[in-house]
Amino acid sequence: MQTFYEFIWNLFNNKMLFIVGAWAGIPLTLILLIMFARKKNRDERGWKIIGKASIISFIYLILVVNLLAKILGYVVDTHEVHYLFVGNAIQWFYDTVIIVEIVAMLILRKIE
Repeated sequence: MQTFYEFIWNLFNNKMLFIVGAWAGIPLTLILLIMFARKKNRDERGWKIIGKASIISFIYLILVVNLLAKILGYVVDTHEVHYLFVGNAIQWFYDTVIIVEIVAMLILRKIE
């Protein structure tokens, strides 16, 4: 299990990943805002779909934050946590939560 923690540690200490995450966040945020502002989402059905997708993405966020806490608890004794790791973690939490929200909205729209 140590190799998984080390892999995540090394991945989140990569400057290029930080730049990619920052640039990926811009279109993802715009897509989500457009999905919120669409005329279809202004009725009760649209708000219901947005609410369910938000709950799903919040549950995802809780799970991923707890996973990161587990990783940090495992490697913090041997590694120094610095700004790049924290910045990557926050940026990719944001990006993946938005991705989960968008995908959940699209799936729920097809189902309901």
